Amino acid sequence: MEKNLWENLKGVFRRYRWRFAKAMILVLLANILMVLNPLVFRQAVAAMDKNAGQVSGILGGALRLLLGDYLGSLWAWALLLLCIGACAASFKYCMRIAFIKISRDIERDVRSKLFVRMQEQSMAFYDRHGTGELLSRLSNDISSYRDVMGFGIMYPVFFSTLLIPGLLALFSISPILTGAALVPLFAIPVINFMIQHEVYSLSHKVQKGLADLSNMTQEQYSGIRIIKGYAAEKPLDRLFCKLSRVLKEVNIKLNCFQGVLYPFFGFLTRVITIVLVIFASLIIIKAWETLSAADFVSFMWLQAYIFFPILLLGWVMPIYQRGQAAYERLVEVYAEPIEVKNINANGLHIAPGADIEFRNLSFTYPTGQREILKNFSLHIQGGTFVGITGPVGAGKTTLLRLLNREYEIPLGKLLIGGHDIHDYQLEALWNEMVTVEQAPFLFSRTIAENVRFGNADALQKDVEIVSQYADLHETVLGFPQQYETIIGERGVTLSGGQKQRLALARALLVDRSILLLDDVFAALDSETEMRIFKTIQSKLKQKTVILITHKVSVLEALDRVIYMQNGEILEDGSPKDLRGQRGYYAALVELQKPHLGNG
Repeated sequence: MEKNLWENLKGVFRRYRWRFAKAMILVLLANILMVLNPLVFRQAVAAMDKNAGQVSGILGGALRLLLGDYLGSLWAWALLLLCIGACAASFKYCMRIAFIKISRDIERDVRSKLFVRMQEQSMAFYDRHGTGELLSRLSNDISSYRDVMGFGIMYPVFFSTLLIPGLLALFSISPILTGAALVPLFAIPVINFMIQHEVYSLSHKVQKGLADLSNMTQEQYSGIRIIKGYAAEKPLDRLFCKLSRVLKEVNIKLNCFQGVLYPFFGFLTRVITIVLVIFASLIIIKAWETLSAADFVSFMWLQAYIFFPILLLGWVMPIYQRGQAAYERLVEVYAEPIEVKNINANGLHIAPGADIEFRNLSFTYPTGQREILKNFSLHIQGGTFVGITGPVGAGKTTLLRLLNREYEIPLGKLLIGGHDIHDYQLEALWNEMVTVEQAPFLFSRTIAENVRFGNADALQKDVEIVSQYADLHETVLGFPQQYETIIGERGVTLSGGQKQRLALARALLVDRSILLLDDVFAALDSETEMRIFKTIQSKLKQKTVILITHKVSVLEALDRVIYMQNGEILEDGSPKDLRGQRGYYAALVELQKPHLGNG
């Protein structure tokens, strides 16, 4: 996307030049016919009025040839004027359709381009921008930009192509009246220059206010159960009203500017009309030039055509200011660099059983200040089951996010299979690695569709097999519609444990060589947890499984346990060895002994 709106307009004209040329031809034809109507009317009056003289000039000669013996027929002139008006209206309609289609296509292209760009961004980008804000930019801002590409181009083209033939026609009727009509028009660019900065500033504030309101609304609707659970409706209602009030006040100021312009230009056209009547009277009285009644009526008809677009300028000018503010907000999002991307990718593939190694990695989240990992080093042998435990905030989940390349890290700090993680294409990583989060995201679709999300071609029997591995199959069969059950937004109709098991089944179906499990047994009872874990152990041999959990019953069955705290490894070894050290892990085992006994 270009840096500013004007550069973007140039690019748009280049890309759509043939379609714009077609639309402009339609505009020109419509305007020529519109200008022709009063001129033909003038000739009609001259032909019908014996005291006004005969039709004259090039137009008069053409009309004489066209009408022939019907030159003095009222019905012939009426039919001709009706045909010219109908043709002008048809061309004008086609012109509007052409411009609107172009603007819609441009809108589609920009929205698609932004959507693709956002999909390529890392999680750091989404940490900086709320979901509601991004939705606002993809809807409200693009709509304002589309108005510039549609009405913002159409009306200036319409005005300019009508102005030139219209002024020539006016000048041919009365040069003095034409000069008098043009003088007040110089006020328009002056007024526009005086208010454009303020309109732009207010437009930018309106777009930002819409984004803030959208972001707040999206968060509250997403968390409506929490809001109701804590009876927080009233304070959030007050916050919503406050944001709405701020947006309303800025919008009122913006509309005041727009509301003043349109009536002012309307007043200006009325003043011009009065001035023209006075000048026409002086011309007739002083005999400055020949001016018949037909001339005067045709002149006023033409000037009404020309000055109507002036009224539209009061509406079009703010469109440009809003569009400029909106486009800058769109560019602001598009121009953000993609932090996680293929750097040295050379077509490598992750081999089954590849080792994973962290080397002196320090990491801080882009929006945070605290160092999450501190010179962190860890070597994980491929094909093993490794458990990571420790207090909240130790950096456990961060390890999985960095393995997924959700955030960018320096070169040489994370290796898979002996190669720097940057040597692999992103697709190669994602094709060999899958993550199951503690709070998985589920779609408002059927259970089967959610399980198939990573493998849309999977057969129903495969869906049922992985559901059995995740101890979900019997539960699903108990639903009235079984695997065709719609689970609602974010899986609202399922329990916490059912959501985790469905997410686990989804991960097992894609059959990746590295499985990252982030506390997926947190919502399960001990019996179900061990049943699932033993199934995974038996079915995923030779695969690398990294499991974050606080449950000793699971940790005891792993090949290796790592205890983390404050971004550092405090203990590392087999469960048996760590129990013998009488350290942090042993304390965790002692703490959960009553629960282990009950299990």
